[in-house]
Amino acid sequence: MTACSEIFGKLEEFKTSVSESLHEISELNATCKVMLEKYLRDTASLDHLAAVRTQAVIDYMYEQVNIGNWKEVKPYLRKTITIASYIKLLAITKSSENATESLVKDLFKIIDFGILFGCPVDGNPDLLQTCATLLSSFNLITHDLSETSSQNQGTVEVDITKYNAQPIEVIDCPSMENFYRNYILAEKPVILRNCINHWPALSKWRDQNYFIKLAGPRTVSIEIGRDYTEKDWTQKLMTIEEFIKDFVYQSNGPTGYLAQYQLFEQIPELKKDIAEPEYCSFADTNEAVDMMAWYGPKGTISPLHYDHKRNLFTQVVGEKQVFLFSPQDTENLYPHEHELLHNTARIDPRFPDYEKYPKYKDAKVYCCVLRAGQMLYIPPKWWHYVESLSISFSVSFWWK
Repeated sequence: MTACSEIFGKLEEFKTSVSESLHEISELNATCKVMLEKYLRDTASLDHLAAVRTQAVIDYMYEQVNIGNWKEVKPYLRKTITIASYIKLLAITKSSENATESLVKDLFKIIDFGILFGCPVDGNPDLLQTCATLLSSFNLITHDLSETSSQNQGTVEVDITKYNAQPIEVIDCPSMENFYRNYILAEKPVILRNCINHWPALSKWRDQNYFIKLAGPRTVSIEIGRDYTEKDWTQKLMTIEEFIKDFVYQSNGPTGYLAQYQLFEQIPELKKDIAEPEYCSFADTNEAVDMMAWYGPKGTISPLHYDHKRNLFTQVVGEKQVFLFSPQDTENLYPHEHELLHNTARIDPRFPDYEKYPKYKDAKVYCCVLRAGQMLYIPPKWWHYVESLSISFSVSFWWK
């Protein structure tokens, strides 16, 4: 049995659960739906032409989901992308003789496109993630790894007094009662030490080769540009290996940043290296905690903004300088007037322009350098500005 036929056989095991999800795309036009049903019912008929036809369905759905507001996209359009991506995986593996490295990379691209633009189907919510894990288990890709990859970055010292800033309180692993009473209820920021010493990520994620081996061929969306308020800011799809080699360890050219990204949903293997902090259990709803990844080189910036949720911003690799401001200082921070940027301010706290923004003189500035192994609790609607002082990987835990 060839590797391709073995992969096909394992992928085919998900066929029943996918077939049971077809009612979720009942709004799909009859021609497309009948074709997808046929391929799921009779996988023996899958061939190169089937791959071409399912790609045509994916392309058409992609056009539809990009019309209008993303939040208003009908779920069946995205679910169709997920189901068609799965069928295309089946068609390609069945019609290919050899599982070449190029072919496997193409399969990962199909999976990641489906994850990025599709959405989970009820019959098998982790369908494409499971397909990726299965594919990774065959170890069919050889990576060009760096010889010097482990990060032994020195501690960066910053004099916060030059910003006329107040330090942020630092405490060792507080009790649940202490954290709830003195910081959650008081809506007060604080730095927590010695809470994540058990995380494998603290050592594993310092090595770029770890990411390349685990997730090098996976496609992610990278922000290109200084920050999202700039005119030349854009986003680009690329593999994690390309991102690491072209942006994380290169100082020339534009800045690339994997920012506010649901990496752990796309690549569950990385989630095994961290753990949701118990402090997130102080919630007002039953909604799941949002885990976001922030990975990039020295110099990445998140402009001054606020979020509506509580945030445990956790530094895993490197160091970041963070400025914080209370919601009471909103008027002094000059938020953008545009509706899309209403939660983003025009102030750069590193280089404030007092002539242009005179009220900023009345703002109370808090500042810290967040180091690897520390968590910063940011209460809802507290303004924060974040700058990477080195190659950095952070994880934010957002909850209501």
